[in-house]
Amino acid sequence: MIAAVLGATGKQGGAVTRHLVAAGWEVRAVSRDPSAQIPGASTVVADQGSPDSLTRAFAGAGAVFSVQPAPHDPRSPQGYSPAVETRWGRNVADAALAAGVPHLVYASLVDAATETGVASFDSKWEVERHIADVGQPVTVLRPTTFMDGLYAPGLPKLRHLLHPSVRYHLIAVDDIGAIAAHVFADPARFVGSSLTLAGDLLTPVEIAGLMGVEYEQFQVDDPELRKVFRDRAEPPVDIEALRALHPGLRSFADFLRAH
Repeated sequence: MIAAVLGATGKQGGAVTRHLVAAGWEVRAVSRDPSAQIPGASTVVADQGSPDSLTRAFAGAGAVFSVQPAPHDPRSPQGYSPAVETRWGRNVADAALAAGVPHLVYASLVDAATETGVASFDSKWEVERHIADVGQPVTVLRPTTFMDGLYAPGLPKLRHLLHPSVRYHLIAVDDIGAIAAHVFADPARFVGSSLTLAGDLLTPVEIAGLMGVEYEQFQVDDPELRKVFRDRAEPPVDIEALRALHPGLRSFADFLRAH
């Protein structure tokens, strides 16, 4: 019942930490910052750029949650890129294998099951291929669009790149943590599998309507962003199966009521 969690000061890692602590796990919050304080967890200093430090942080752990910063996140380290994300994700997998960790839970992306030509997607695809190549036992989580990234209190209008007539899958970040805790608790069931995570399927116009605002799509000339938001199809997601696993799974309306 010892779990090492990467990104515990961030959204996904923080949600995973909360739910693991609530479930009775001893959580090691792996951070580069020795002053990081995460309720219910002990801070262990390690750097995803340093496999040796990760191996030490993972020693004796029964499971590891791996998540890397998003390349577009303004809080990401200076010089961070999809190539760095791939290297860090590989380092975590290598360190887990070296430490004898029996279960790695990797936070990937809904679109990372195949090569797409989008650098920030393919970075995760490369990590997944590496995990498979080295033989580290793994469960892959594939979150869809974060509800948390669409809603902000007092937002006068919802503006996004999402096409107004296309239905998109959405997931609350806290539900990612709850589902991850279920996966940690039952490795015999989940090792070797992947789970695409969603709690709702809505168009941006419907999303904005639930928020009580108008929707406006904005355009960009970046071909990679166009591929992300115009040229891809939403994957099928069995939301009811996820709700059977996690009965508290939120729709977007549920999410708004909680906020």
